[in-house]
Amino acid sequence: MKCARIVLVLLAAFASIANAMPTPEQAKKAEPLVLKLMGECQAALKSGAKTRTEVAESAMALAEKAESEAAKLLLMKGAYNLYVRAGEFNKAVDALKRLQAAIPDIPPDNMANIVKASLRGVPSGEFGRLAQILDAGGRTYCIIDLSGGPSATSYPVSYVSTAPGGTFNTDEYKTTKLVLRRIEPGEFIMGGDQKDETHRVKISKPFYIGVFEVTQSQYALVTGNNPSRFKGGMRPVERVSYNMIRGSSDGAQWPLSSAVDSYSFMGRLRACTGLDFDLPTEAQWEFACRAGTKSKYNNGGETEDDLKKVGRCVKRSKHPAVVGSYLPNAWGLYDMHGNMWEWCLDWNGALTFGMDPKGASSGTDRVFRGGGWSNVMASFCTSFFRGRNIPSYRGDNGGFRLALPLSGQ
Repeated sequence: MKCARIVLVLLAAFASIANAMPTPEQAKKAEPLVLKLMGECQAALKSGAKTRTEVAESAMALAEKAESEAAKLLLMKGAYNLYVRAGEFNKAVDALKRLQAAIPDIPPDNMANIVKASLRGVPSGEFGRLAQILDAGGRTYCIIDLSGGPSATSYPVSYVSTAPGGTFNTDEYKTTKLVLRRIEPGEFIMGGDQKDETHRVKISKPFYIGVFEVTQSQYALVTGNNPSRFKGGMRPVERVSYNMIRGSSDGAQWPLSSAVDSYSFMGRLRACTGLDFDLPTEAQWEFACRAGTKSKYNNGGETEDDLKKVGRCVKRSKHPAVVGSYLPNAWGLYDMHGNMWEWCLDWNGALTFGMDPKGASSGTDRVFRGGGWSNVMASFCTSFFRGRNIPSYRGDNGGFRLALPLSGQ
């Protein structure tokens, strides 16, 4: 392909990004720099004088000096594609972020097309890491479409800023779609003694966490089975062990490794989305549960009557409730008090604090949080109470909530 034609192709690509053709003046200023990049790319790669990575770095350097915005964007996009082809995915992520920063109002669909067009032949495990950058604009919700069921090879993932129709508390998001809410970084006092400053924890990176506990319908769509005792598609899945969720081999290595076993729920979900979904850490769970509160319950309350407004717990409950049956917290998360004890990643041990704590390095029990529908004491369902059990435990009051860490966004 001749350089002049390459310029026209890249200018057309720019038009799809910005949703408008560059002006003749922009194109005129852009052409020399783009020609320089293409010429260097062709010559250097052909001779072996430079690798794709080195040419990409040259393109980024040229972009920094470009007087024309059109040239700058074209060069940055070219560098991004070269990094992807070179397998330099961290550098590709950085280039993509800089591209988005240069066009903050870029339509999400167009950015998705940029990513998809560059990923032919890229290892599947890297697809999600790059696609995750589609969220760099800070969209509030992540939605996984599970409707393909257990035989699907992929589950589409999308991001939205607001709930379609104004709420996620509908059947769709308790059955065929799974929705998570973005939680921004922050600090809080972790644990029951809110006066003890040594308990201060900083969450340094944003993460997503499930708006609801994972339901029986959603679990079955991923794994092909429903182990629950109290059947009901929109009730939380129960009788799921930590090992079933993450696996008993690779999945048992946290915090030494974040790997999961391929046969597990998380293994299957990761393979079909390309994203590193997981359980929340204990610190992430409590931070999300509290939603800025310092009280026993996340509606600001301290009494059993306050608990009854936000979750199913304490006496006379015969089974778990349909998710979303009680009031959400300030961040729109349901059932974080009662209904299901929720598995967290951490080993049970002394609380660890500071920045992004991962809990004890080893142990025999994993942490449960939130309390369950069958608990007879309200104190088990506070924001800070810590339960525990062996990783193979399968009880009809034990379930989980999905999380998705975001690296550097």
